Amino acid sequence: MTEQSDIVELPAIPADAPEWVRALPSSGRFVDRTKLYDITGHILFDSLLNSNGIRHFFYFMNNEQNVQRAQRAFNGILTTPLSPSHEDSLDNDDLEVRVAFHLGEGICGHKGIVHGGLTATMLDEVSGAAAFSCVGPCFTANLTIDYLRPLMTPAWVLVRAHVGRHEGRKVYIHGTVENGEGVVYAKSVGLFIKPKVPVKEHAEQSQTKA
Repeated sequence: MTEQSDIVELPAIPADAPEWVRALPSSGRFVDRTKLYDITGHILFDSLLNSNGIRHFFYFMNNEQNVQRAQRAFNGILTTPLSPSHEDSLDNDDLEVRVAFHLGEGICGHKGIVHGGLTATMLDEVSGAAAFSCVGPCFTANLTIDYLRPLMTPAWVLVRAHVGRHEGRKVYIHGTVENGEGVVYAKSVGLFIKPKVPVKEHAEQSQTKA
């Protein structure tokens, strides 16, 4: 199992980042996604993380209990999702993931405006992390997004996602893309489903068929 020290070691936040970004460590616990699971081939780490795309991103959860729950979830050793009778129980509103993204200038649709597909990717990524922490590894079944205003580049944005409700293997996630100071660019509602066959087995079966 991953040691606690491995998932709370916060890399340096750029000194020129907005104050709300630099304040995130004081209101939550940093989560290093690279320590939770194999990121080989991951769209953020392998494709989008560069100076012209997503320059930086920092994951936070509300408290240590949430971080430890996420660790158990990613390792596939959760007890019953959010059940009051188990130690993994948490209040839905408390199970929130917050990610600060530093966006470059090479992720646009219209010149100078972030592509809507990138906004969707960020919401899917962060909503998925919240869903994982609730039910363990799962898939996106549906993601509905309301685009409220253009997001200009370059920019720092805060993407937040929390559990709305869960029903067995299904979990509903509410997400927002904000400027960190209350201005909302997009909001979403997503349905994520934990498969009957573990996600890892899905991947192994696909490789075998190939």
